[in-house]
Amino acid sequence: MTAPPSTPAAPKPPGPARLDAVDWLRGLAVVLMIQTHLYDSWLSPVVKASDTWQWVRFWGGIPARLFLLLVGVSMAIGFEKQIAKNLDRATIWKSAVKRGFQILVLAYLFRLQEYALGGWGDNWRDLYRVDVLNCIAASMIVIPLLVAPRGGRPQILVALLAAMVFLGLGPIIGPAYFPDWLPKPLTSYIGGQRPTAWFPLFPWAAWPLVGVALGHLWVRHSQDRRRQAMVFVATGLAGALMTGTVILIRQINPYVIRYPSELVQQMGPGSFFYRLGLIGMLALVAYLVTRFGGARFSVMRQFGRTSLLVYWIHVDLCYGLLSKRLHGRLGFAWATVGLIGMVALMLGVSLLKTKLAQSWRRRDGSSQPRPAVAS
Repeated sequence: MTAPPSTPAAPKPPGPARLDAVDWLRGLAVVLMIQTHLYDSWLSPVVKASDTWQWVRFWGGIPARLFLLLVGVSMAIGFEKQIAKNLDRATIWKSAVKRGFQILVLAYLFRLQEYALGGWGDNWRDLYRVDVLNCIAASMIVIPLLVAPRGGRPQILVALLAAMVFLGLGPIIGPAYFPDWLPKPLTSYIGGQRPTAWFPLFPWAAWPLVGVALGHLWVRHSQDRRRQAMVFVATGLAGALMTGTVILIRQINPYVIRYPSELVQQMGPGSFFYRLGLIGMLALVAYLVTRFGGARFSVMRQFGRTSLLVYWIHVDLCYGLLSKRLHGRLGFAWATVGLIGMVALMLGVSLLKTKLAQSWRRRDGSSQPRPAVAS
């Protein structure tokens, strides 16, 4: 008797773990970050006075914002997994806050490493500079208290309202002067002046807050391929509308809002929505690449899964003593050759890290979940 032909199993819908576009976007941020830091350190002053440098600066404004937004997306992915496990709100936010404190410790270890490799000089105040890694950590500590799911429901509206508060107060609190009797290492997380406060929560926390809202939407529409495609297309179209609207307003009246400096302007809503629109369009590109690129190896996804390690290593190679003879001395062509070499080197480091991690997991017999911030 012939057995009836078996019905092929339906393909597994792309759930939270299948949001490859997130890894791809994080990898893009890594590549743009390497480009920005290397060119900033190695290009000569003559090149930095050219139009070419203005384009480098333009794309250099994307990585930090993209990293912060994706921190929010990753938090939302974690929240959705914990909702599926019926965990209570306290357990959910405590888990995220714990990870935030871990990143904060790493941020200060990184600053200490920078200070030591710099020769233990007079720049000891850099030890408590609030840079992007500090901001990521602080966001992961503060934001879950505001937007962790309640009763199994995502707090999308709360996240967006909180983002508007941080953004709206950003140009006021972000560059504010605080009384001298308040400790700068703490006030710089709220706002303040450079060189201490580079990425204070006002307005930078708006990025991960928007990321939380986006992450919930992406996850909840990724159980079905058609709905996933629709939500990423909507993200791209909304992004194009945002950026186009800001461009139109600036053409009609470039001084619709007057800021005391370019630094304060970068903290305002115009700059925020302009770049948020660009990132929305990049998210659509990331979805299309990962959706139709198949299961082939992807440099961007590889970088995205080891972003913290690459960040940790490349900064010293760009700004540290090993490349000191190149600082401020190269033309654009030779700096680009150096950039290609740096990206290749960091890719090798990333692949080695992945291989060692896989070997360790096989030896240990366990598989750990990916953290909210890629290692």
